[in-house]
Amino acid sequence: MIIVPTEKSLDWRHAPLVLCTLVFINVMVFFLYQSSDTPKIVEAISSYHAQGFIQDEWPIFEKYLEEQGDAQLEEYRRQYAKAEYDYIIADLLMREDFYHYLQTNVRSYLTPDRFEQWVTERARLHGLIQSLSYVANGLQANKLSIPSFLTHQFLHGDIMHLLGNMFFLIVCGFAVEAAIGHWRFLLFYLLSGVGAGFAQVATDWTSSQPLIGASGAISGVMAMYLAVFRFKKIEFFYWFFFLVGYFRAPALLILPFYIGKEIYQYQTDTDSNVAFMAHAGGFIAGAVLIGAAWLLNRSLFNDAYINNEQGVDPAQKTMAEIYEAIEKFRFERALQLVDGLIAAQGNQFELVMIRYNLLKIERGAALNPAVITLLTLPLLTPEQIKKLERVWVDNPDVHESLTESAALKLAMQFAALENPRAAEQLFIQLTQKGCTNPAMSVLATKLAAAFLRLRDMTKRNHYEQLAVQFSTTTAQGAERALL
Repeated sequence: MIIVPTEKSLDWRHAPLVLCTLVFINVMVFFLYQSSDTPKIVEAISSYHAQGFIQDEWPIFEKYLEEQGDAQLEEYRRQYAKAEYDYIIADLLMREDFYHYLQTNVRSYLTPDRFEQWVTERARLHGLIQSLSYVANGLQANKLSIPSFLTHQFLHGDIMHLLGNMFFLIVCGFAVEAAIGHWRFLLFYLLSGVGAGFAQVATDWTSSQPLIGASGAISGVMAMYLAVFRFKKIEFFYWFFFLVGYFRAPALLILPFYIGKEIYQYQTDTDSNVAFMAHAGGFIAGAVLIGAAWLLNRSLFNDAYINNEQGVDPAQKTMAEIYEAIEKFRFERALQLVDGLIAAQGNQFELVMIRYNLLKIERGAALNPAVITLLTLPLLTPEQIKKLERVWVDNPDVHESLTESAALKLAMQFAALENPRAAEQLFIQLTQKGCTNPAMSVLATKLAAAFLRLRDMTKRNHYEQLAVQFSTTTAQGAERALL
């Protein structure tokens, strides 16, 4: 469930200088600094494999897992018996405590010559892993450092983690910065992230899992947003499964819901890698900071900006009417409004997706054309591509209706997903139809890279071979055309 305050729209008369700087730093850190993580991991695993260290260290790792009572032991034994080492190596290299255990026990397992060779190279590989951004600068409960309470706030796990955090920071941050001032906003943002870090590590002081991400600090910004407006009724956008819309409520009444939701998820969703307590800690820190500032000096707040009523954007008003019509099951009216907005603004993903969901209720003749329109939209975000994959899976009737070009473009987008199953399905269909488009080589290369991420070496090799075959076939075809 998502609830986002939307009371204020961006006003450049109150330029969000700090907000823009924070977004810029987060993006630059991700693309310029964290981009080196994947090559380091690949090098570490490849070098470890090439040196044959898995055979040297497996008996020690097996004993270590037994002593730890680790649930992964039996699965790793099966993988080792099948010579499927990649997952074992990746986990083994990331365990710093195992490396220290190894240093104490390895000498008795190796000959003196092998030990001399092992100790230097293994230290290099360990140093490579320790230089990874989230290991070097993430916040680890069992290895706390003062700088990491700040540095972890500017690191992200992947592009979706970054985009999601920056979205919420932008949505809430510009209004808070305009209301409390640039430097105070920066200070409270960073302190909220520090509070979030303390809340997370306090749940398990022995954890070696690094905490990274700006979500704790952003939770503090969301709390500040609500505290700035206090009990004034403001507009919120909500998304709960298929229920989407807007509502107005006193701002501070939503804060306990935010905090309670994170604590509840922490208690119930125990297998998640989301730092729920960091979110709750950030909310609390942000609320305390803004509350203390308000009590000490109420003139610090820009009341003229806070109390200024902004005009409603016509498109936003229409969207609110669409969601209201859907809530009241007036689907025909909602469809009319969506069609009108599409006519005015073009085929935007959100609008086309709403239209598809409305037509899906009736299952009429207009559904399949709506699906094709949705599947051929260009330049989608990763989150939109995930939704598009669900549309593709749910509508097999339209698969054959896509043109070769449209199917290729769609497969290229699906190949970027964590699981490229839909891209692979499209590739197979195109191959069966005898597609010789040069882009098939590119698509096969993307699929090979996707299966490499999934550590499926069989499929990676298969698609690398197909990429070469399609490339050769295309070149031969071009040569024949010249003769």
